Amino acid sequence: MSTTITARYAELPIERDIRIQSGRSWEERWTVSLDVEDAGAVPINFSQATTYQARFLAACGAVTVFDLTEHAAAGKVTMRLDADDTDDLDPGDYSWEMVFVFPAASTDFPDGATVSLFAGVATVEAAVPAS
Repeated sequence: MSTTITARYAELPIERDIRIQSGRSWEERWTVSLDVEDAGAVPINFSQATTYQARFLAACGAVTVFDLTEHAAAGKVTMRLDADDTDDLDPGDYSWEMVFVFPAASTDFPDGATVSLFAGVATVEAAVPAS
């Protein structure tokens, strides 16, 4: 199930804190519409993005980047990290963001754009050992 979000372009990124357990897959789905300059909210065609990443910044300054692949037209976007991905994150708090790069001549951003859609704190918890 996806969460429906409508936001003003000028107010991006949307603040979103997340919790991830190291070594376990994690996923969230959204349907996103943006209102650009009070023109009315429209679903964004994420399939035109040439870059789609989740970026995690640790307190020490190290950045871990995951290239994400599942996105679609009609405003639907998914952030999925496999267990191997989350295992790369040490337990602790990170600043995180989801970034899209749209090329010039894309439908929603004719001049091209780099969009930080979500940003917040990602809390990574240690893996729970199997019993």
